[in-house]
Amino acid sequence: MKTFKYSARSKSGAGIEGLVEANTEDEAIRHLKDGGFIVEAIESTGDRTSIDLRLVRRRAKEKSLGIVCTQFGIILEAGMPIVRSLELVAHQTEDRVIKDILRDVADDVSAGYGLADSFVKHGRGLPSTLVEGVRAGEESGNLDIVFRRLGNYYEKMSKTRSKVKSSMVYPCFVLVVAVVVIAIIMAFAVPVFKTTFSQMGINLPWITKFVVNSSDFFLGNIAFIIGAIVLMFIAIRVALKNEAFRLRWSRIGVSLPVIGRINLMGSAGQYAGTMGVMLEAGLPVVEAVGVTARSMSNYYMSHALASTQVDLEAGKPLADCLAKTGVFPELVQEMTGVGEQTGSLTRTLSVLASYFDNEAELASSRALSVLEPVVIVLLAVVVCGILLAVYLPIFSLYGNAGSLS
Repeated sequence: MKTFKYSARSKSGAGIEGLVEANTEDEAIRHLKDGGFIVEAIESTGDRTSIDLRLVRRRAKEKSLGIVCTQFGIILEAGMPIVRSLELVAHQTEDRVIKDILRDVADDVSAGYGLADSFVKHGRGLPSTLVEGVRAGEESGNLDIVFRRLGNYYEKMSKTRSKVKSSMVYPCFVLVVAVVVIAIIMAFAVPVFKTTFSQMGINLPWITKFVVNSSDFFLGNIAFIIGAIVLMFIAIRVALKNEAFRLRWSRIGVSLPVIGRINLMGSAGQYAGTMGVMLEAGLPVVEAVGVTARSMSNYYMSHALASTQVDLEAGKPLADCLAKTGVFPELVQEMTGVGEQTGSLTRTLSVLASYFDNEAELASSRALSVLEPVVIVLLAVVVCGILLAVYLPIFSLYGNAGSLS
């Protein structure tokens, strides 16, 4: 059992802070909701004293989730019992995280526990969209339909992320090569020429002195430089545990000139896609907003969306609540309002998700098309500067020798 610190609001709008005990964060949120509270922020008290330095968390991959959910939809539609369905899908999946979770869930379900509650208990590597979608499917009796929709949702998310990652391969490769080449030149080539120049006893031009001094600083302080990078990484990870710093950090992420637009479009697409799936699964708007907020990657956007739950509980339209935050693009507010007025909100959100996913992909492509030549030009400038620093003293020496003869 873990202890979670939470900030919430009562149905009257009064702010409340306190502690709650639960096995998982989702379970803690559910307990608070059952008590009539609207959760705005929650975190494990144990996370404050531990520093997680892992670069990769053991989480289920979206591609694997898409395949698994589609398999569940097909098997359940065919009339297979839920326990046997869990065992079959667990046997077929290649994702080790999902395989272990499904086996544990199958044991719990066979013992009489609900599917969603078992996912909450064992599914630490599963997103809240899956858990809450399954819960809604159990309550509505449309579990096979929910799994099919979740399968389409995760497959689409996986394809979108794969496109962005594949487009970033070449620029990242060029950056890595540039850093390696410059480091090798500064660490091995420049010291050799420095020794040669000192033996010549000639006055070095300013660019040569700058490169030689940079090389000396790099070699003399390499341990300090590596240590500073590691400490900076740790400091950021620790600081992100702080609510205020995390909000400022993520707000910067959507305010930057080029990257900010990509993050904004991506977050808007996440809102529309996840919200649409949750509503299709049968969740009420307030609960769907909560699940969507917890699944968004940008914390600033997530926090803004979660803050609308108080007004939604008071009966205000979702579009007006989104407009009040001043965070989401105007198109999101307008189209959400149209969907609410026409009674086709899920369909409208699906269209919005496709639009913003496409916009995020186009913005990423444009940014990368500009980044590639910029990186190449910068690398050429740096290499040319180092070459000039090396050859200018040699040319000067040859010029002096020619004038003496």
